[in-house]
Amino acid sequence: MKSARRSDVDTISNNLPCDILDGILGRLPLKDAVKSSILSIDWRYKWATRQELEFDYHFFESFSHVQEAKTIIYQVLVLHKGPILKFRLGGSNLIRFRDIDHWIFFLSKKNVEEFTLRVRSNNDYHLPSHLFTFRKLRLLEVQNCLFHPPPDFKGFKKLVNLGLHCVTFLPTVLSNLISRSPFLEILKLNYCTNFDTLEIDAANFKCFEFRGTSKSICFKNAPMLKEVTIWLNSQVSTELSPVCSNLINFFYYMPCLMELDISGVSLKDLTMGGLSGNSPIVLNNVKSLRIRRMLFENSEEVSGAVYLIASCPKLQELTIECVCTLSSLKEIMNDVVGPVAVVQYLQDHQSLYGAVKLLRRVHMNTFSGFVIEMEFVRLILASAPALEKIFFWNFSCFLHQPGRQLMDKMKQFHQASPNVEFTFEEVVAEDLPCFNQLFGLADVLPIMW
Repeated sequence: MKSARRSDVDTISNNLPCDILDGILGRLPLKDAVKSSILSIDWRYKWATRQELEFDYHFFESFSHVQEAKTIIYQVLVLHKGPILKFRLGGSNLIRFRDIDHWIFFLSKKNVEEFTLRVRSNNDYHLPSHLFTFRKLRLLEVQNCLFHPPPDFKGFKKLVNLGLHCVTFLPTVLSNLISRSPFLEILKLNYCTNFDTLEIDAANFKCFEFRGTSKSICFKNAPMLKEVTIWLNSQVSTELSPVCSNLINFFYYMPCLMELDISGVSLKDLTMGGLSGNSPIVLNNVKSLRIRRMLFENSEEVSGAVYLIASCPKLQELTIECVCTLSSLKEIMNDVVGPVAVVQYLQDHQSLYGAVKLLRRVHMNTFSGFVIEMEFVRLILASAPALEKIFFWNFSCFLHQPGRQLMDKMKQFHQASPNVEFTFEEVVAEDLPCFNQLFGLADVLPIMW
């Protein structure tokens, strides 16, 4: 029998195909992938062909000094071989914009397909012209930057997904970018440049998200659009527009819409032109509806919400994010029933006359149990014969009554569905100032601090 002896053969490298090795290294954090260089001579630079590089906030936080992190990034890029398909960069310590310029210049030769950049919140980093030479770019996400393409920019011909967060640009830049990116399907604009008029004309759009300020949002052509998020910071123009102030006309050019996420303020703006008496057909395919920061004290928002829900005959999931205002909190303290007009409106609508026959799940977030909210729940329960689950949650300090008592009351309401499962989750907020910063409710709950 031959004596056992140590083999010098690198069985991992010899037996595994290159694409599998790349996949293994690609799923490791970058620092761990680099450590694989100690395994053998053959493994010394295998990490250098890694096609996905991510230098995020966690990466920068792992170093005591930002200079150490930047040195590592320079070394990785200099030693890298082959294409870099995905590159993500983000950190609060990114204050030397010259370094970012150098890295983007290097990446311009690497056939990057997905590029994400998040810098500090000063919003004064001017994206360099090298970025606009990324010919194979499919995904672009930038935050806190100035976005001004060079005059000869012809668009990103392969771009599919564009996300701009706190980015400053000229309105014409956006329209040109959309028109020159023929394969663009996803556009997300969050708290960017304010628009007087934002016109969307994109035949391939499937997802559109807008959070910010605009006097007018107009869809001219969006036949493939399936997901829409609209959160307006302020009211649209008081001059009535057939598109921007009429809820039905606003959605007219998106016949394939399936998921809608809208804020209460936006809903109020879109009902400025009045509500049609007939049930519209433009929202026939909507299956998921989320109404955020809905002010139940506001009759326009409540009536708009009821009308919108009734306009979605295929609706299966409904989420309402309730808002507690200063006056609402005073009502908790003084045990006031709430605005009589809104309560009366909900009581007059005893049911939605079978308009939500397919509704199965309802989420009532930050639900306090005011009479207005309870009447809204009564309306939903009486109108949804297929309802399976209804879920409530709020911080215990904001509840009108303990969650168990509220749930027991709602179980006594008339239910069109015989098998509704009620769930009420009370959250204890031990640190209210921290909660306030996390959820951004300082303007909504001023009485608490």
